[in-house]
Amino acid sequence: MNRLAMMVIVLFSIKSSVAQFENTETGARATGLNGAFTSLSNNSLAVFYNPSGLGQLKFREISVYYGPEIFGVSGLSQAALSYTEPTGLGVFGAGVKTFGFELYRELTFSLSYGNVIREKVFLGVNANYYDLSIKNYNSASAFGLDIGAMAYITDFMKWGFSAKNLSGSSIGISKEKIPQVYRTGFTFQPLSNLLMIIEAEKDVKYPLSFRSGFEYSVYDIADLRTGISTEPVSFSAGIGLNYNMFQIDYTVNNHQELGISHQGSVTLNFGGGAAKRFYREQLKNAFK
Repeated sequence: MNRLAMMVIVLFSIKSSVAQFENTETGARATGLNGAFTSLSNNSLAVFYNPSGLGQLKFREISVYYGPEIFGVSGLSQAALSYTEPTGLGVFGAGVKTFGFELYRELTFSLSYGNVIREKVFLGVNANYYDLSIKNYNSASAFGLDIGAMAYITDFMKWGFSAKNLSGSSIGISKEKIPQVYRTGFTFQPLSNLLMIIEAEKDVKYPLSFRSGFEYSVYDIADLRTGISTEPVSFSAGIGLNYNMFQIDYTVNNHQELGISHQGSVTLNFGGGAAKRFYREQLKNAFK
């Protein structure tokens, strides 16, 4: 079986045709929480999950992510780069994500904006450019729009919502629909160093899915994570190591049907250790 055929089989197994941009998880921290990140989104990964989360950010940040041999398929990889820049007019972000291998490649470019509308309410928007390239075949491109919202409800709970491809964009001559995915959920922070997240996801073509993630911080040195999801069933576990401006994250994900994947991220936050402490206390401080 040639590699292109293997790629097609894998893409169908994860609920997508080859002309669609599957809603794969991005970033080792979010993947460690099994994608339960919509209501958290307090770093540059908000570009990919919930642009309203950008409104929470107070420090410039850049992050690089790489997942080799996704689901054990040699050569099939995913990579991403995200950048955020807080300004007096709100927080601007940019991201690029690539998925595939040399014969098949998906590229997504995103420009993002998020801001606080009221003291505890945030809104955001993404403008996306999608590019699909299959070797020896035609390439195709499309534009799409995402939106997001977030609200701090109490000093230990916040809510988030995102709508991916709200514009209903399609790609290619056959007009294959880019997935429309809606996510919502809650983040609970009973302790300053403990996060518990429960979320629901609905792709308009597939059954309702639920996700849950936990993150426990050991002082300012390490973050331990785990997560679980349904439809399809998968489990994840990960660790983040922090030193001054740098954070290194690693995650392993076990998909019920497709097996194990490994992901890693390196993040540079220009706020250093002060940023870590700020985000840990941000929710509680919003109610003081």
